[in-house]
Amino acid sequence: MKKYIFFLLSIALLNACKEDAPFIDFTAKSTPLQGDTAFVDSILVVPQARNILLEDITGVRCPNCPQSHDVAKSISDANPGRIVVLALHAFSNPIFTDPIVSSGFGYPEFRDSTADYIVTQLLGNPSALPQGAVNRRFFPSESNRYLPFSKWSGYVNSELAIATPINLSVMNNYNAVTREVTAVVKMECTQNVTDTVYLSVGITENEIIGTQKSGIDTIQNYPHNHIFRKMLTAKAGLRINSSTVVLNSKQVVIRVFKYTLPTSWNVNNCNVVGILHKSSSRIDVIHCAEKKIL
Repeated sequence: MKKYIFFLLSIALLNACKEDAPFIDFTAKSTPLQGDTAFVDSILVVPQARNILLEDITGVRCPNCPQSHDVAKSISDANPGRIVVLALHAFSNPIFTDPIVSSGFGYPEFRDSTADYIVTQLLGNPSALPQGAVNRRFFPSESNRYLPFSKWSGYVNSELAIATPINLSVMNNYNAVTREVTAVVKMECTQNVTDTVYLSVGITENEIIGTQKSGIDTIQNYPHNHIFRKMLTAKAGLRINSSTVVLNSKQVVIRVFKYTLPTSWNVNNCNVVGILHKSSSRIDVIHCAEKKIL
């Protein structure tokens, strides 16, 4: 009888200690609390349409840069939800980006160390602005990765036709008291991926009113958009897999990022941008996504 009771108690204890795998719910919620994780899904998701990264190398003292801003907007308007624009202000072009007060008005400080890294180390550091890059591609007929804005539309259209092997989505949660944003970035492989994949996540801001050169004029109430504000990963990105590890079809990878917004940033105009790209030696963009914080 004692053996029988001991056996029943053992079974009860085993059941009490049993742990179920954590449930991860990806439906939209106001408070995403998922942590970093990776797993293989049972269902192969439908591939997304590939989005295009358009990086506008610009400056507040660049008299021709408003033209590139208009071209970027035109391309974005023609392809709703498919174009992610980054306005990059680099330290390497002070004649175009220097914010020092001059002639009674001030130029805003939009320069950022990561934007400078992208311009100087990845895109080729043009000496004259405006210039830009489409998916960071070095197109065969070009001599540089950066391009004049007259060529952006044609290359964007060619890139839009290429499929992406990885779906990408961004979901944000914002704490209005602490001003902390939590960004949940989800990657879903729709086919096997043998390339080493990196993820870069950053924040941009729109509708920043400031001074801008335009031709021979100076506009003091110019709306600056897509300003690259902050990189939440390392400058070169976060490596998702190594060269010896294949990302298999149905593989899901989730990464969570937190950042407290400075009080000078308008959260209503801020976006989280996710960029999937190859390594620093092969920096082509695979896919990208953008999501407003609010």
